[in-house]
Amino acid sequence: MDILIIGSGPSAAGVAMALSQHPDVTIRVLDVGGRLEERNNEARQRMSASEPEQWLGTDLDLVGKVARPSKQHRLPEKLNFGSSFPFDDFGQLSDVHGEGTVNTQVISGAYGGFSNTWGAQTMVNSSASFDDWPFSRAELEPDYRAILSTIPYSGEEDDLAEYFPLWGPADPLPPLAENATRVLDRYARHRLRVRRHGVIVGKSRLALRGSSCVSCGLCLTGCPYSLVYSASQTFDRLIAEQRVAYTSGYVALALGESSGRPHVDVRHVASGRTETVHADKIFVACGSIGTTRLVGGSLEMWSEPIHLQESVQFLMPFASLRGTKKLSQDDSFTLNQFNIVLPFDEAGRDLVQIHAYPYNKAMEDAVPGLLRSAMLRGLKDIALKHLTVGLGYLPSWWSAGFDVTLQKPPAPNEPVQVLISPSTSAHDESSTRLRAVNARLLRAAPHLGVVPILPMVAFSAPGKSYHFGGSFPHSRSPQSGRASDVLGRVHPWQNVHLVDASVFPTVTATTFTLTIMANAHRIARQVVEESRRG
Repeated sequence: MDILIIGSGPSAAGVAMALSQHPDVTIRVLDVGGRLEERNNEARQRMSASEPEQWLGTDLDLVGKVARPSKQHRLPEKLNFGSSFPFDDFGQLSDVHGEGTVNTQVISGAYGGFSNTWGAQTMVNSSASFDDWPFSRAELEPDYRAILSTIPYSGEEDDLAEYFPLWGPADPLPPLAENATRVLDRYARHRLRVRRHGVIVGKSRLALRGSSCVSCGLCLTGCPYSLVYSASQTFDRLIAEQRVAYTSGYVALALGESSGRPHVDVRHVASGRTETVHADKIFVACGSIGTTRLVGGSLEMWSEPIHLQESVQFLMPFASLRGTKKLSQDDSFTLNQFNIVLPFDEAGRDLVQIHAYPYNKAMEDAVPGLLRSAMLRGLKDIALKHLTVGLGYLPSWWSAGFDVTLQKPPAPNEPVQVLISPSTSAHDESSTRLRAVNARLLRAAPHLGVVPILPMVAFSAPGKSYHFGGSFPHSRSPQSGRASDVLGRVHPWQNVHLVDASVFPTVTATTFTLTIMANAHRIARQVVEESRRG
């Protein structure tokens, strides 16, 4: 069987992991394939071959650049090894526009996609969150386990396991930052009081090879030792094993199927030439908006808004009652340290989650401008010693989401035009629900030793969470063109399978990428099983 995967992000990696178990399956990957600039990559390679104390200052300055301030959003724009390549336009963002403050850097053209720069949070979804899906978490469990047995994974058994079992061999986390350790210790001492207020605290679960971490403080700007998982690592391995034939430099323009044989029209970015690529099965893994553009354009879904569900993100700084002894990200790991989970029902469907981060230099952009002056620098440092930054999420059924409208391209072989706009839906409980979150955290604050700084709590712009999907949600009885079956097929196609979050019926407030990978793995696994039977 000849399989074509479009894309190289986490969903594509999930498909490739499943298919690579079958020697008789030929796997081809077509990708935009943007890469880290050569100068930055050479610096990264030199650092990866030596200990931190041996690193050249020029290399560290280049690849260790912190996130840069964003012109549109309160959250800064992350850099990866000093580069913006995960967000850069390699042809995939042509004719993508937004209204107002919506985020438009929503399709990655990088090899490995946005997993080059993600937060590495890795937890299964709660069982109850699948109540709105056409299959249960139990049906996805073997695929969760398959992913977690393949990628690096660090975490520990604690109260979070009530909703989120580990389901994989996990390394212990590296030593946590001072404030994080203090919060977890206080939670252990006052656990019953905190839980009575509807708050659960536990250590992070990360796609990180924790046992090898040297705590160099560069997690959020790019690990020189590749200890943080990226989908590119999966493809690097499968390419080296000659299980995948990878081709970069192409943008997908249109999908089709003739007599059950699917094809995709693609354009070579450098030369502009177009060609048609056929396969027995095509797996579309372009990310939610990239897939929506490709599928919606192919089915001529012009001028009618397509709603995408989003787990809306909010920024929640916390002030610790006690400050850290020093203000440095050196000698520590800087990924998410602990999670705060707030269940709003007993089953664990209506969950809110906040990922707490220790100090890193990017936080300095979050303090008031007055404190950044030379005269008041000491006060700024004192403030930062007490600061823990939380990134929180509400589930999609409490969030407005946003709309994507497609317009026919002005000429053949040109990309479909995309307009991203705030949703016109009146269904938005986010402000009310966030007030309830604030109230619970304030009641728990004396026991945890951290207080939410309410004047600085704010929602991110639409699309900024990167936790969105549902344009073609899975359904047991999909309507023509508006939903997909449980194998990600949209009418009238039988051998084109959507495998990213575009097929999610809902988007939970808990971690996102692992479920994308597991569901993509499930689809690919079941497609092979179905073809064997058929």
